[in-house]
Parts: sequence; C-alpha cells; structure tokens
Amino acid sequence: MFSWSSFSQSLEDLQHRAAENNLELKAQFKRFEAQLEDITEAKSWQDPNLSFGYFISPIETRVGPQIARFSLTQKLPWFGTYKAKGNIAAFRAEAEFEKFQDQKLKLFLNVAQKYYDLLALRYITELETKQLEILENLKAIVESNYKNNKARLVDILRVDLEMDKQLSTIQVLKDQDQAFVTQINQLIDRQLNTPVHILNPKQILEQNESIEIDSMVRNHPRLEAIRKLKASNEAESDLAKKEAMPQFGLGLDYAIIQDRNVQNAEAGQDAIMPMLSVSLPIFGKKNKSRKKAVSLQGESIEFQLENEESRLETEIQVALYKQDELFSLLSLYDKQLLSLKDILQLSETALANASMGIEEVLRLQEERLLYEKQRAKTLADLQKTDETLIYLTSNSDL
Repeated sequence: MFSWSSFSQSLEDLQHRAAENNLELKAQFKRFEAQLEDITEAKSWQDPNLSFGYFISPIETRVGPQIARFSLTQKLPWFGTYKAKGNIAAFRAEAEFEKFQDQKLKLFLNVAQKYYDLLALRYITELETKQLEILENLKAIVESNYKNNKARLVDILRVDLEMDKQLSTIQVLKDQDQAFVTQINQLIDRQLNTPVHILNPKQILEQNESIEIDSMVRNHPRLEAIRKLKASNEAESDLAKKEAMPQFGLGLDYAIIQDRNVQNAEAGQDAIMPMLSVSLPIFGKKNKSRKKAVSLQGESIEFQLENEESRLETEIQVALYKQDELFSLLSLYDKQLLSLKDILQLSETALANASMGIEEVLRLQEERLLYEKQRAKTLADLQKTDETLIYLTSNSDL
C-alpha cells in the first residue's frame, strides 16, 4: 500500500510537466528553431548562374564559326555583407529565444496561480467540513436542552437549516475544485480529468518565506528580447552601408568554335573568356531611404526598451505594495481569530447552560468561519504575489 504522500504533487513537479508538455510553449520553441535556420540561409552565397546559348546562324570568326556559348557567373557582394546578414538573423533568433524564456516564466506563474487557487479552495473545503461537524455538535447540545425544556423546537430546526446550507456549500466547492483541476491539466496538456493530489493544503499555504527582491531588473527576458532586436537593428544598419557599396561579379564564358578552316593552326579551338563585373551605385536615393528607415526603427526600439523597463519596475512596485497589504490583512485576521477563540468557548458553555441563544452562537461561528476563509484566500494571494515577484525579477539564462 502506498501512502497518499507518495501521490502528492508539488508546484515544482507541475511546473516541470507544464514546461515539457504545454503546446503553446512548444509552438514558441519551434518558432525559435525556425528562426535559427534563417542564419544559415542569410550567410549562404547566392547560387551561381549558368547559361547556354546556341547560334542559329553561326558567327564567323578567324578560327571558325562560333556555334554555341556557355556562361557561368557568380555575384559577390561587398566585403562583410554575408556576415552582417548572418548577424541580423542570429540576433532575431536570440530575440525569439528570449520570448520563449518569457513565455516559460509566464507559464510557471500561471500554473502557480492555479495551484494556489486550488490549495485555497481545498483548505476552505476543509474549513467548511469542520464547520459542519461543529454544527452537528451544536445540534446535539440544543437537542439536549430541548429535552430539558431549555430550548425550543425552532432552535433545532434553525441548526438543521444551517447544516443543509453547509452541505450545499461543500458540494459547490467540490464542483469548483474540478474546474481548477481541469485548468491545471490544460496547462500541462494531459487528460482534463486527471486528479491533482495535494497533501495538507494548509501547511503549504502557511509556508511564507521572505524572498529578496531587486526592484531594478536588468536582464529580464522581456528586456533581453528587445535588446536583441536592437542589436539586430544595428547589424541591419551595417548591412545597409555595405549594400550601398559596389557589388562584384565573376564569370567565365566558354565559346564552342567549329573547325572548318584546316589551313589555320588555331582552327576549331574553343574560346575561354574570364569576366569581371562591378555594379555602379549611382542612384543613392533608395540606399539613403533604407538607412533612414533603419535609423527610425532603431529609435522605435529604444522607446520600446525604455517603456518596458518602466513597466517592469511599476509592476514590481505594485506587487510589493500588494504584498505589504496582504501581510497586514493576515495579521488582522490572526488577531480576530485569536479573540474569537475565547469567545466561542464561552458561548458554547453558555449554550449548554441555556444562558445564550443558538442564534448568537451560530452568528459567532459564522463570523469565525468567514475570518478563516478570508485568511485562507489571503495566504493564497500572498503566495501568488510572491510568484509574481519571482517572475518579474527573473533574469535570462541565455
């Protein structure tokens, strides 16, 4: 027999499974791999051009009629052009990888948020179940008082009504539990009805470890992706300069000469002619326009980077403010529950002595349950805020 603890699934386990199986994350990684292939394409030379011509009316030459010609040419761009193209593709591939890194971190955050929502729900279900047991105990006290003529029948019916409401609440929570499980399984890309076993939700929620946060994020994937695009833009600027330079062409012509003049020693000798061509970049408007476009794109990227840095810092500050607020709420609920503990003990004793009505005892129990549920939600929100801060302050591991 295996214990339930052997089936308990931790957050790290679920995140690891999500990283392996999530379809959206796989799609982003394939985009990165596709971008990698562009590097080889960008650095590859142009294919040489081979042409063949046949003279319907042969051209007479000194050594015989020329009947056909083969031409092989190869274009050569300015020095460093292919390297610049390769750099552009490489930086764009790195930008796609940073997007993949960010998407993976967002996936971890999403799984964590659903996980802690599920923990809070299951903890609240335990509280509601415990509340049902308390109501059963109160009903026994009221029934005993009724037999001794210290309570009314309506008091028993009131407790029964609360118990029915409690059973309905527990059933609703179980339905919500399955909805959260379905959402987690969808992120992990497995059967939607696969159970998510978690041992002792309260203990996990109570684990509030303080984490050190650097409010100045420098290497977050969201920033690194833009920086890679900036580097790609700089390489594109370099490419625009090189493409404004002359381009070279190397070629070789091979002419087939028919042998008809036997009196000439060179009769019928085929002709070979090496060729060199150079482009003349005299129309510079298109090159100037391209350089200006690249420059404007660079300015746009700078604004994007500055805006993203500001957004990250703002999101971190908001999360820190929320964290402080949640700690304050948690402290308040702890104080209220501590005060209610003694009051509830005295109220149950008073109920047994018939010196307090069941209505007041039920109100106090309902108040205690409300504080405990709010505390459970606050614990879950605190954990989710911590996970948000971990995401916002993560650095790229490229």
